[in-house]
Amino acid sequence: MIIEKILGNIRDMNYTEGCPGIIDRVPIEWYEVHKKTLRKISRQGLEVGIRRQEGTPLQDGDILWQEGSHLLVVEIAKCECLALKPATMLEMAEACYAIGNRHAPLFFEEGELLTPYDEPLMTALARLDLPNYRKTARLTRSIGGSNGGHVHSH
Repeated sequence: MIIEKILGNIRDMNYTEGCPGIIDRVPIEWYEVHKKTLRKISRQGLEVGIRRQEGTPLQDGDILWQEGSHLLVVEIAKCECLALKPATMLEMAEACYAIGNRHAPLFFEEGELLTPYDEPLMTALARLDLPNYRKTARLTRSIGGSNGGHVHSH
């Protein structure tokens, strides 16, 4: 099945309670949401090709296909992350600077700054006395950083 158009998002529809049909999910990694072409297999074994148009990245809950009450929906996969809850604006600035200086992607979820797990970054944040911890989370609300492929000379 080839998907070329997003039909909407499940959060904007009335499917969350008592959906009479089947919701099949297509797991996508956080770093794949900007890719123009993806080939994936849904949780129920359906092979899916996604051709994304320029512009908006794929989002958790995007509806790729619908037939009657059957839906095929994007699911951003959980991954290992570094999480921080800065207590002050100074800590927020230091954390954002340290993460940005390494060109790491930065996400914000439920009051936490999140970035994909990286041991050297975890050590660098600890050296700055910025308490951080590992957790598993979905990286869905990007607020900056590189999604891969960022290159420039210093």
